[in-house]
Amino acid sequence: MIIKLIHGDNIKDKISKGKNPKNRILLIKIRSKYKHWNNENMKITGITKKDIGKKVKLLNNYKHFIEDAIYKKEKGRSQGFTSQSKLHSTVIEEFMYYLFKNIPKLSNKHLYWGPKGAYTNLYFSPVNIDKFERDSSIIINVKNQDFSISKEIILKSKVSNSDNWIEKELYVPIVSIECKTYLDKTMYEGSVSTAERIKKGNPYCIFLIATETYDVGKDVDPKYSSIDQIYILRKVNNKNNPIDENVVWDLFMFVKKHIDSDWYNVEENIKKGRLI
Repeated sequence: MIIKLIHGDNIKDKISKGKNPKNRILLIKIRSKYKHWNNENMKITGITKKDIGKKVKLLNNYKHFIEDAIYKKEKGRSQGFTSQSKLHSTVIEEFMYYLFKNIPKLSNKHLYWGPKGAYTNLYFSPVNIDKFERDSSIIINVKNQDFSISKEIILKSKVSNSDNWIEKELYVPIVSIECKTYLDKTMYEGSVSTAERIKKGNPYCIFLIATETYDVGKDVDPKYSSIDQIYILRKVNNKNNPIDENVVWDLFMFVKKHIDSDWYNVEENIKKGRLI
């Protein structure tokens, strides 16, 4: 298992590379709270609704702390962090690891957890016929994901008349989640396009959006997209509401069901009388 704790790494990088001494003081305070959040989540190893509720409570407490106005960059202030810093947005991304880490079927598997360039497709792109005579000229396309559970694949290729093997690595997601503090129509349309590309690379990947609030509009029906589900974490679309335990439980169970199920079993589906 390869784990990238994106929020913790973000804090660490800002402390080591930051040039604003006032922000460094803020980051040291955040780091102390973050370590507590991380440690308490790692202590929870169960997957009951009560266990997930504990994780949500820890998340709400940490979010309440880090979303204090003192940590946000506002006009005229010399300290704080903008949305571009990704300090706030990476909290939900890291929470996804804590949420799913104890699903039994994922234990002892060599998987990559966290943000990754997820495989979408490959194609052949020789610059000329002489180059194509020597190697396969494979190009691999990827799409950056906020959080994914992926399998690393090593792809080796060569042309038939050569012993020159070309080796490339790619990451095939089985779960892909875009994490948003809010979702507007432009972001949604980008996610629709991403979902289509991800599923062309692996049709057995589920593609979800986890957003704190939703501002796409009631005229848009996600049912007609490749997105499997959109979860509005604060439920009634109010940024002041806490993240809802029942919504997170639904998200957890959706992913767990996918992980626990057979993705391809035509023989068994024939017995059921339903192929898809």
